[in-house]
Amino acid sequence: APARDARAARVLARSSGASTDGASLSRRARSNFRATRRVRPSSASPARLRPPRAVLADAANGTFDDLEFDQEKYSWRVGGPNDIPCVHLRDVYRGEKPLEPRPSPFCTKSSCPVTIGDRTPLSLNRTFVSEDDRVLLKSMAFGSPDSLGASCGFDCDASGEFKGVSASSTEDGTCNVCEFVPEFAKRAGPRALIYHDPATTHAAIVNCGGLCPGINDVIRSVVTTLETGYGVKEISGIRFGFGGFWKEGVSNLKLTRSNTSGVQRAGGSVIGTGRGGGDVPKIVDSIERQGINMVFVIGGNGSHAGADAISDECARRGLAVSVVGIPKTIDNDILHIDKTFGFDTAVEEAQKAIRAAAIEAKSALNGVGVVKLMGRQSGFIAMNASLASGEVDVCMIPEVDFAMEGAGGVVQHIKSLLKKQGHAVVVVAEGAGQEYVRGAGGTDKGGNPILGDIGPWLVKRLRAEMSCDVKYIDPTYMVRGIPANAHDSIYCTILGQNAVHGAFAGYTGISIGMVNTHAVFLPIPRLIERERLVDPDGRMWHRLLTSTGQPDFQSS
Repeated sequence: APARDARAARVLARSSGASTDGASLSRRARSNFRATRRVRPSSASPARLRPPRAVLADAANGTFDDLEFDQEKYSWRVGGPNDIPCVHLRDVYRGEKPLEPRPSPFCTKSSCPVTIGDRTPLSLNRTFVSEDDRVLLKSMAFGSPDSLGASCGFDCDASGEFKGVSASSTEDGTCNVCEFVPEFAKRAGPRALIYHDPATTHAAIVNCGGLCPGINDVIRSVVTTLETGYGVKEISGIRFGFGGFWKEGVSNLKLTRSNTSGVQRAGGSVIGTGRGGGDVPKIVDSIERQGINMVFVIGGNGSHAGADAISDECARRGLAVSVVGIPKTIDNDILHIDKTFGFDTAVEEAQKAIRAAAIEAKSALNGVGVVKLMGRQSGFIAMNASLASGEVDVCMIPEVDFAMEGAGGVVQHIKSLLKKQGHAVVVVAEGAGQEYVRGAGGTDKGGNPILGDIGPWLVKRLRAEMSCDVKYIDPTYMVRGIPANAHDSIYCTILGQNAVHGAFAGYTGISIGMVNTHAVFLPIPRLIERERLVDPDGRMWHRLLTSTGQPDFQSS
């Protein structure tokens, strides 16, 4: 252990100009973290490819041809420039009363002590999570830029030097390929010390954007954890989105464990939902006026941007208000986390529409079933539903351009399918093919671009181009408004509980999500840098192409 600690210290000591995101760790420090592949490009003698058995034999003997590894195993201590920082109330609170941590009252039935004394992890059967626990943000380290789905690129020029970096800075003048710089997120869970007094806590829950399976599960989980886990007595549901904070004629809905029991069996949202209304100064004025010190925002990218703005305004005013986001987007387009709640339910429900379209298509002469599924900028639902179905012949998503006409276009492929098998099943995401249709332009109240309707346009086009019997199904509102399935319901419960734990731990401007199957706290700005999209060069899209057998749909 002392040797590993000393080595870790040496690695950190070599780091220069480290930043909070770890991007500027020295190359030497990073090379000590992972096995480094050294490549010396040469136009005269290209790299020699070796058979796998030879590489394995070299590995067994501890010798490599073009691979060099540190012979000593490395260790790594969390805490430092590779940690993803989260804002804490200690950093922003400027009130008269000191912000002092207090022992947490949270416990589970099996671990609550008979007599209430000092609550420590040991006296509560390790109920609490250490503040120093971390989860690796990305678990995959790519070995080569030409690997399927690789998110790295060659940074060497033809002379074997780093592009834009002097060779002397690498010590031996060689190039590292696909350097892996780890980032660590804070593990979510209950803390032994909390920064809000449950007796004076007023928590608010607001749901923004469109409907999604699982919203009521999240609300029930948050309320139950607040009331049963921490003893909070005042919980308000903010009605119909952000506007419910300040619009006249809209009053809060008092939430308790009793009146939220069973809401998870119904679809929709017990507190309603709405787009827009994000007048941040008015919202924070309302928060101050009502004495709210916890705000839980259920929503997608736009709603999280609003939550981050509310957190910033509360921080600017020096308020001890924890703002915590809970990712809700049926499109599954939130960065970094494994998936968003409701997505699995949506994929499962979409199967009914695809199955109906397949039955209609197979029962008609030259039958074509067309199903439009949700996915404004990302095609995860269309891709996963098509893959799960096994009956889809063509899947079109926003991330992949496709030609409608020409020898390699969609129309010609469907004609060939009708000739070959007598039917075709087509799934199209709502944001696909926008170059062929014209929307109203601009954005809606939630900041989303107003799209043209690709579904009816595609049906009209197919009918004009060939003799076929087209049946069109749009299950959008059927999918949005149903209750969550068992998997999503469990996931919602985990998210709701950890959102409450994060707020009581004193964090603000954070969101909750599963990363590599572990619940984590992440700063909202990291989640909303951009939309998460299907990777056209990734494994899942390649699996879909193998399943459907569709071509690339190029015009020539």
